[in-house]
Amino acid sequence: MEGVLSSLLASSLIVGFPSLIFICSILIYYYVCVMKKKINSKDSLPPAIGVYIMRCIYSITQYWEMIIPQIKLYRISNDYIVFQCLSVVFTLKVMDYLKEGPKTIRELSQLTKSSEKNLFRVMRALTQEHIFNYNQINQTFSLNSCSKLLTSPPPPQSSDNENYYNIRNNGVLSTNDEELGCIFSMLSYPTFIDAWRSLKECIETGVSGFQAKHGMTFFQYIDEKDTYIKKIFDSAMRQRNYATKIHTQIIHGYDFSKFRKVCDIGGGIGFLGYEIAYQNPNTNVCVLELEETVRNGLEQSKVDEKKQRIIEEQRLVFRTGNMFIPRTIPSANLYIMMQVIHDWNNNDAIKILSSVASTMRMERNHTGQSPKLLIIDSILDDNINNDTYKRSCIPDIIMMAIVGGEERTLSQWNQIINESSLKILSIKKFNRPPFLSLIELTIQ
Repeated sequence: MEGVLSSLLASSLIVGFPSLIFICSILIYYYVCVMKKKINSKDSLPPAIGVYIMRCIYSITQYWEMIIPQIKLYRISNDYIVFQCLSVVFTLKVMDYLKEGPKTIRELSQLTKSSEKNLFRVMRALTQEHIFNYNQINQTFSLNSCSKLLTSPPPPQSSDNENYYNIRNNGVLSTNDEELGCIFSMLSYPTFIDAWRSLKECIETGVSGFQAKHGMTFFQYIDEKDTYIKKIFDSAMRQRNYATKIHTQIIHGYDFSKFRKVCDIGGGIGFLGYEIAYQNPNTNVCVLELEETVRNGLEQSKVDEKKQRIIEEQRLVFRTGNMFIPRTIPSANLYIMMQVIHDWNNNDAIKILSSVASTMRMERNHTGQSPKLLIIDSILDDNINNDTYKRSCIPDIIMMAIVGGEERTLSQWNQIINESSLKILSIKKFNRPPFLSLIELTIQ
């Protein structure tokens, strides 16, 4: 045992000292270059530095588990139990009650109509995971920086899961973008839990776990059977984008000002579309979505004066359409598809890209100029041992189990792009989470 501890200590020093020196170098670089030379602090670090930092962080956190594999298996089991506990208190709206102030376990048990003893045991476990704070003197639980991010979204006005939430707000999910309540709500929603339980059928049959459980695809289900999940999904995507600040990366990484008309295909409730309109006054944006999402987008705009003003000025419009049907896609100088293609299998992805290519071809025949298509999505390295796999394998499993899509390597992207009569003009990779890439295309 002493030998193992000595090896761990020595290896931690080997990994830790270079990393510490490197981090100090980064701080010096930031001070000298950013503060002294007035470099815009919003610019990302040089790619090599950003990649190295991520590798150092990943290496340090994973190093102990490589040496003692029992630690890894224990962590995985522990994380599953923690998620189950967190899902329960989230469903019981404990975070919402604690927003009013610290409360004793008796008060929480009365508000949630729960067993005082068992609720305390769960809260105690989550406190040890630094999800809640506990005051030993007053014997009260309170929110911390982590649990403040998790508040319940408004409930469905009519749904089979009507008792899952019980806060109403005129049907509009006016959630705080800085919170993650909708993301966590989607992951712990009963319909999603059932889909994950069908992961074995997904692996055996090749269809998504969601389709194996519910008999229809995820998008068919949220459009036809339970539109409340569609609202949760739209708001969760908005919160995810806000948390990663992906819109800032995109706006600074691509020049939208040279395009007069931009069509954001599958643009949700307009998260990226609004940002393009904000930053480029001479660019008009059309968000193409299905009917329910269009309604959600218009509802969300009512609680934001800036968004409402842009809609009134008609610099951003929502339009109902279907990306599989070319005639429903409006004409534009630039088409955008942000994390859309990864939701679909290869056959459907080719159909979608071919549909957009057909619209682009008609636009070229009409105006004499070839529009561009900007795909914003992940590109995995073809080498399975590369870091891109380590940070994208879980999103790929989510695509497989829920929507039936996949994250793709560059060679896989090239295959579906070529079969859709498109060609790549340029690729730009971001070195910050969520590590997406800008793939600029035109028609062949």
